[in-house]
Amino acid sequence: MPGYRWLDDLDLALTLAGIPHTGIPATVYDPTGAADWRSRGRPASTGGFDPSGILCHHTASPAGTSDRLDLQCILAGNSDAPGPISTLYIGRAGTVYIVAAGRCNHGGKGRRPGLDTAGCADMNNLLLGIEAGNSGVGEPWPVNQTIVYAEVVAALCDYYNWSIADDVYLHATTGPPSGGCNSKIDPAGPWEREPGLVGSSTWNLETWRAYCLEQADAPLPPIPPPLDLGDETMSKCIIHVDESQPAGTPGYWRFNAVWNWAGPWRYHLPTELGVQSAVYENTGDAAVFGSPLGDIVRNPSWVQTVGSLDGYGAPAGTDPGDV
Repeated sequence: MPGYRWLDDLDLALTLAGIPHTGIPATVYDPTGAADWRSRGRPASTGGFDPSGILCHHTASPAGTSDRLDLQCILAGNSDAPGPISTLYIGRAGTVYIVAAGRCNHGGKGRRPGLDTAGCADMNNLLLGIEAGNSGVGEPWPVNQTIVYAEVVAALCDYYNWSIADDVYLHATTGPPSGGCNSKIDPAGPWEREPGLVGSSTWNLETWRAYCLEQADAPLPPIPPPLDLGDETMSKCIIHVDESQPAGTPGYWRFNAVWNWAGPWRYHLPTELGVQSAVYENTGDAAVFGSPLGDIVRNPSWVQTVGSLDGYGAPAGTDPGDV
């Protein structure tokens, strides 16, 4: 009997790669009754889930369909394939959503070239599924969307120790019309590396894999080197939120501080990515990565000696747990 694995660390895989994302909570149109994405998936009675790679799709939704409508369909599914339909969803603007940690109805019966030689195998068990918003009938793929798509593929392969060159597939390659399992064409349509594709012409698998490899090797945003403050250093975040401002506005996130602890001193590290990462770590709100930040204030009183009172009235010390 196949095993069932919950990928409840998908958010960590994306966060470590610096990819902004949103986890889908419980919704009124989710028949699985999941509390959130971490508990969402098809029941084990429908089959196992122990993925060793990624299957890439398009939604086949009409051009201009909103992320919300696409997600409603992915969560609810249909009579042939009850939801959830995919593990992740990438909107037309490049927004990344984590849909489910468990098995999804995205791949059906198929064959991975060179691996599944004895009939049709269960792609829902063997591969994680990513849906991306596109009609598949000639709608041009925005460059930003395909870049994010490839970044997500690369990040997941890196985190789960899968090979982009061997473990990434298109639905069309596991379910070709002549394969006797599924009959699929996705992903299809003109995109950055194949702008001449017409109508429902399927992407080239090797071209897509090479594109994902490029994103894996793309340089990360520069991060300022840490201050040389000795051996005993540890990052710590203090979040000051102005709740009188609307959530997600620059004023709301205006007061955030990231500290570096070293011996008797505290130092402020004023990097936007550091603040965003620290806010996400402390609140779980991934929306901060896509929200504008206000001024990251550096107050001289934030550098304190051991024994002085911090902003919470507690003596400052070398243990970051006292804040």
